[in-house]
Amino acid sequence: MKMISSLRGGLLLTSACAVLAACSGSGDVKNEGTTGPVTIGGGGGGTPTTADGMVDLTSVSCPENTAEDNVDLSSAVEAEVCVLSGTLLTDTTLVSGNAYALDGTVFVGENTISNPNGTTATLTIEPGVVLFGLNGEDALVISPGSDIIANGSPSQPIIMTSSQDLADADAVNDLTAVEAASDGVTGGSTTARGQWGGLVINGLAPINDCEDGNTNSDGDLIPGTVECVKDGEGGSGLFGGDDPNDDSGSLSYVRVQYAGFLFSTDDELNGIAFQGVGDGTDVDHIQVHNNADDGVEFFGGTVNASHIVITGAGDDSIDWTDGWQGDLQYAVVVQTDGDANRAMEGDNRGGDNGIEPQSMPNIANFTLVTNFDSAPDGADDGMKLREGTAGLFANGIVSGFVGEGFDYDGPADFSVEFPTALADIPSLQSIFIANSGAEADGNVDNGESEDIFNADPNNVETGSDTLDGLFAGVAEQGVTPADLSGVPGLDNVDYIGAFAYDVQSIATSWLAGWTLTTPFPETAPATCPAGTSARPTGDVADVSSGATYADLIDAAGVSNVCTLPAVVSNDLTLTNGNLYELDGTVFVGTDAGPDAANPFPASVQASLTIEPGVTLFGLNGEDALVVSRGSEIFSNGTAGAPVVMTSKQDLLGTATATSRGQWGGVVLNGRAPINDCEDGNTNGDGDLIPGTVECEKDGEGGSGLFGGNDASDSSGSITYTRVQYAGFLFSTDDELNGIAFQGVGNGTNISHIQIHNNADDGVEFFGGDVNAKYVVVTGAGDDSIDWTDGWTGNLQYAIVVQTDGDANRAIEGDNRGGDGAIIPQSNPWISNFTFVTNFTEVPDGADDGIKMREGTSGRVMNGVVVGYVGEGFDFDAPADFSVEYPTEDPSTRPVILSTYLAANGASADGNVDDGDSEAIFAADPNNTEEASGSLVADSDGTGVALLPNAAAQAVTAADTDRGEGFFDDVDYIGAIKDDSDNWYVGWTFSL
Repeated sequence: MKMISSLRGGLLLTSACAVLAACSGSGDVKNEGTTGPVTIGGGGGGTPTTADGMVDLTSVSCPENTAEDNVDLSSAVEAEVCVLSGTLLTDTTLVSGNAYALDGTVFVGENTISNPNGTTATLTIEPGVVLFGLNGEDALVISPGSDIIANGSPSQPIIMTSSQDLADADAVNDLTAVEAASDGVTGGSTTARGQWGGLVINGLAPINDCEDGNTNSDGDLIPGTVECVKDGEGGSGLFGGDDPNDDSGSLSYVRVQYAGFLFSTDDELNGIAFQGVGDGTDVDHIQVHNNADDGVEFFGGTVNASHIVITGAGDDSIDWTDGWQGDLQYAVVVQTDGDANRAMEGDNRGGDNGIEPQSMPNIANFTLVTNFDSAPDGADDGMKLREGTAGLFANGIVSGFVGEGFDYDGPADFSVEFPTALADIPSLQSIFIANSGAEADGNVDNGESEDIFNADPNNVETGSDTLDGLFAGVAEQGVTPADLSGVPGLDNVDYIGAFAYDVQSIATSWLAGWTLTTPFPETAPATCPAGTSARPTGDVADVSSGATYADLIDAAGVSNVCTLPAVVSNDLTLTNGNLYELDGTVFVGTDAGPDAANPFPASVQASLTIEPGVTLFGLNGEDALVVSRGSEIFSNGTAGAPVVMTSKQDLLGTATATSRGQWGGVVLNGRAPINDCEDGNTNGDGDLIPGTVECEKDGEGGSGLFGGNDASDSSGSITYTRVQYAGFLFSTDDELNGIAFQGVGNGTNISHIQIHNNADDGVEFFGGDVNAKYVVVTGAGDDSIDWTDGWTGNLQYAIVVQTDGDANRAIEGDNRGGDGAIIPQSNPWISNFTFVTNFTEVPDGADDGIKMREGTSGRVMNGVVVGYVGEGFDFDAPADFSVEYPTEDPSTRPVILSTYLAANGASADGNVDDGDSEAIFAADPNNTEEASGSLVADSDGTGVALLPNAAAQAVTAADTDRGEGFFDDVDYIGAIKDDSDNWYVGWTFSL
C-alpha cells in the first residue's frame, strides 16, 4: 500500500540530519520487529547510489592499513568498500562511515606464543561500523598480546557479518550497510549460517589442554602454565599461558552474524571463540546470530561476560571447555530452526575429569528458550553439563527444549574419578525449567541430574511456563531468587531470568536498540492501558494526507494508538507497544495548590508513568502535557529506548529541518518559591510576598498556576526523554517552551533530556529550585536555556546547537523583568556547557551565546561558546547596584569563570560586549577569548564539532562545589571531556 510505504519512510527518515550533517540518534520511533532502533546513515557507509549493480559503502576515506576497492557482494551486486587483509602490524582504526571487508583471515598482530618476538597491534572499531567476510573462510583473529577495541553503542552497534547479508544494500531496499545487516535475512533466508568465519580472540590466560601432550605424568607440559598452549580451530593459532588477568581489549554492543564456516567435520569456527582469554578483557552486550557452530565458546581462560545474546545457533549456543573459570551474567538464548543443539554445553577436558584448572564458571540470570517453526530431530537440551565441569548456575529460566531442560553427565564414582581438590559438581540455584523433554517428567534427566536439581528447594520444574516472549510471568516470578551476595563477580539481583520483572518488552530492556530481534519469540499484543482509549483504526489521523490511524499503527509497528484523557485523575502507566496521543491539553491531576501541607480539598493528585521506548504525540498544535501542582510525571527512558514526545507531522514524515511549533510541549507546575506574584504588589503592602504560598503565577498556554513555599517539592522524574517540534504559538506573547519548569522544586529529577526544534525557548525555568544534568537543546526558535522569576537551581553538562530559523540566544537569564531588586533572586549555577551554531543561513536577529539581564545573579563556569552572531557574553547591568539592590539581597553581579569564547560577534573583539560585561569577564584570569577558533569533531558521527580544541583544553577548570552535593568535580571545561565521553550518544535526535 503506497500510504504505508510513505509513512514507514517518514518514521525512519523524518528530519534525518535536521540539525547535524550526520544522524546518530535518528528521529525514528519505529521498530520493524527485525532489530531495535538502528541509526540510518550513522555508520557502515552513507546512502549508497545504485548504478548497474554498484553500491558505494564508503562515505569517508579508507583508513591506514585498509585499501579502497570494489568487491562482489553477489553475482549481481558490486560494492565499493575498504578491504583488510593479511596481518595488521600497526595500530589500526576502522572509522565509522565505511563498510570493511575481510579478504582472507585477518590477524591483528603476530602470535607471540609461536613467535615471541612478534609484533603486537590494536584494532579499534568505531560505533556503527559494518565489517564483513568476503568468502566463507574469512575470519578476524586477535593474536595473543594484541587487542581489539570494538565498542559500539545501543543505537550504533558494531556489526560483523557476511557479504551475502549486504547484497541488498541499495537505494531502494536497504539504505546502508547497517540496514542491510539489520533486516534479519540474508539471500532471502532467515536460516542461513556459515557464510564466513567469525571472530577469534587468542589470549595468554591458563588452559588445561596442552595440545595433546602428556599433561599429568612427566611434567613436560603442565596445565595452567606458559608451557600449556593449544592450536585454535580454523588455523587461528596458539593460545594459553599463565596470566589470568591478560587483556585482549574490549567488546561492547557487537553483533556477529551468519558465521561459522565449516573447514572440515571437526574444524568449524564459532561466532566468537574466546581462546585462553583473560579477565582483563571487557565483554558486554554481544549478540551472535545464526552461527553454524557454537554461538560463543570459552576455551579455558578467565574472561567474564555480561548481557550476551545467542540466537539461531546451529550447534550449542554457550559452550565451554579446557578449564574456563569466568563469570557470565544476563544471557538470552533463543534456539530457532536448523541444526539447533543445546543452549548450554559445559565441559572440562573431554573424558579427563580430573585435569585442572577445572572448568568452574559462575553463570546467573539467563533465559534459555526456543522459537521453532519445526522442532529439530537431534539433541536439543537446555543445559547440558558434562562430567568434569563444575560451577554455579543461578536464577535461570529454561523452557521449550526438545531434550531435557537439564542434563548432567556424572562420572560413576566421584571419589575415584575426581581428586579431592576437584570433587566439585555443578550447583543449580533458583532455576525454573518448564515445557522441556518428550515425557511429562522430561524437564530434568534421571539420576545425577535429578540429585543436583533437587538439592536446592528453590529449583522448580513444571509442565508449562507463563513467559510472555522472553519476559517472566507469574510462574517464573514466583521463584525465590538465589542470594548471590557472596559471589564477587555477580550482581545480587531480586529476580530470575535475564530481565527484571518490571521489564516486559524488548524496547524497555537491555536488548533495545542494538540487537537483531527477528528470532525472539513474540510478546502478546499490547493493549491500551486503563484510563486511555483506543482510537478506531479507520479514523483519519491527518486530513491533509488522508492517513488513518491504521497507517500510523502499521508504520510504527505498534498495536494501538491510545488517546489520553483530558485529566489524568488516577495513576496511569503508558506501557510499551502503543503510540499515545494528546488530543487537547492533558493535565496530570488538578491543581492541588501552593501548600503541600494544605492541598485544595477537591484536588486530584496523580502520577503519569511513561515506559522506556514509548512515543507520545500531539494531534493538534495546541495540545500539551501539563503536570499540575501536587502531581508527578515519571518519564524515564533509557539510552537505548528514550521516551519521545513529538508531533503528528513527525510521525507522518512531513516535519522538516526547520519545522517548529507543531504541538504544545511539556509543562511542570510545582510549589517551589517564585518572585512573580501575578502582577500583585510584591514589595509594598505585604499582601503578596515573593517566595511564599501567597506568591503564585499563571503559566502560559493555559497551563495553570504555579509557585509556593517548598523548595524541595517533587514533580517526578524525567530522564532520557526527547521533546521535538513543540512550542505552539497561542498568541504573540503566549507561546509554550519545549519543557517549562514552572516553580519546580529540587525534589524533581531531571537528566538526559533533549529539546529539538522548539518554536519558543528550549527549556525555561520560571523560579523554583530544580536541578538538571545532561541537557541537549538543538534548533530552538528562541532562546535555548532561559530563566526568570527567581530560579536558584543548578545545571551541569549542557549542549546547545543553534540552527536555521529564528534562533536567538543559547542562554537568556533574567530575574523579574525590569525589577532587579526582587527576591528570591535568580541565582543559578551552570557548569560544563558547549554552545555552538550550525547555520546554513545566518539569522538577522540577536544571537548571543550568553545573555544575562539586570537582576539575575548566578555563576556560569567551565563553558565553551563558539560561533554566535551576537556577543559570546553580554550582561545588561543596572546603573547602580548599591541603589537598585537592597543590602540584604545577594547583590552580586553574575560571575563567569573558566569559559572559552571564540569567533563570536561581528567584530574582532565581539566575544564580549563592552562595559560591565568586559569587567565581569576579565575578573577571572581563566576566562579566554579568541577572535577565531573552531572545535573538534568527535568519532561518533556528529556533523558539528563539539569536542574542545587545544585552546579550550588549556583552560583551567573552575571549582564547582556549591556545597549541595549536586555538581561533579571536573577538571575540564565544556559539556564533553574528550572523544571517549559519550553521554550524549545514542539517545539524542540528530546528534
